[in-house]
Amino acid sequence: MAGKTSRTIGFRICQSYFVILMALALAFGAACPPARFDYDISLLRVLILMVGGTVTLWLMSRGGKNARFVGAITACIFIVLTTIDMFFYGAMQEIAGRFGQVLSVVLYAFELIGSLYVVGYMVFAPSAKRQLSREANLTPGPGGHSWDIPLKKRIKHQYFWRDLVIYFVTFSILGHWLEMLFCELIIAGVFMGDYDPTNAMLWKQWLFPFTAEGAAAVAIVFLLHPAARKILEKTGDRLWLAVLLSFLLNFVVCTSIDFGTGMAVNQDYSLWDYREIPFNFMGQVCLQNSLVYTLAATLIVWVFYPLLDRWIRRSPEGIVNAVAFGLFGMYLFLAMLHFIDYTAMPFFN
Repeated sequence: MAGKTSRTIGFRICQSYFVILMALALAFGAACPPARFDYDISLLRVLILMVGGTVTLWLMSRGGKNARFVGAITACIFIVLTTIDMFFYGAMQEIAGRFGQVLSVVLYAFELIGSLYVVGYMVFAPSAKRQLSREANLTPGPGGHSWDIPLKKRIKHQYFWRDLVIYFVTFSILGHWLEMLFCELIIAGVFMGDYDPTNAMLWKQWLFPFTAEGAAAVAIVFLLHPAARKILEKTGDRLWLAVLLSFLLNFVVCTSIDFGTGMAVNQDYSLWDYREIPFNFMGQVCLQNSLVYTLAATLIVWVFYPLLDRWIRRSPEGIVNAVAFGLFGMYLFLAMLHFIDYTAMPFFN
């Protein structure tokens, strides 16, 4: 009985350590004013913690054998980067300046001792080998396409919602990069419009998730892609005609969403102003941008979403689950960092 209690305690200590560290990381993200946050080694070590910690906790909850490897590697990399950040990049002095020297030392000691314990437990403890012994499911997926199953049946399955997490986070980040590319093309004179060269969110914080693009990808899964498949069926599998009709539908949907968003949050033209661009309507939408958005949506509908879906359907379940949990952990921190600014809240002013 004592041995069993000891094993349970060791297991729970590792779980609790990751939960506490990740909670501290989220608090750190919420406490950092987004405009003053630099993408440096601090971000790297926190992202590794959030991704590795989330995957480790999920694997531990399943008794997965790979939890030992992922947890130990995450703890090792985290403490190495933390040590470098603390003593060579000034994080220790910054924490001491905000909260006092004692707390900065206690925090580092907690991270060091906890990480060493995790590594020791995961690598050497016989109880860890017994409790974390379940082999990962590395059998290739069934292949095919998820849309071969009717949407009404898919939404009842937990894997459908897991896949939505992958789509949402992936296209939230990719949407930011496409926005950067669009601004670069404006600079090059390919497109008309204005851009803000001092916008740190766009140019420097390159992992800032553009939630609207992520939500658009989810809408594509629920609406535009099923519509495209239906159009293909109705046109007798004539691909060129189906793509053309799908493009027109996407144009109507994208323009309507853009206009509705503008009327809701941009009536003073503080976010964007298309009044000087030809073929605009009320300065909220313009033909140029609508065509760009529609082209992006059409490429996602016919190319990128099917490719990602095919990868998910062909890959082992264990790998897809790990990717989904890792992306979720990363997005959770990025959301806390970029979408919460406590300095703007009335309570703190």
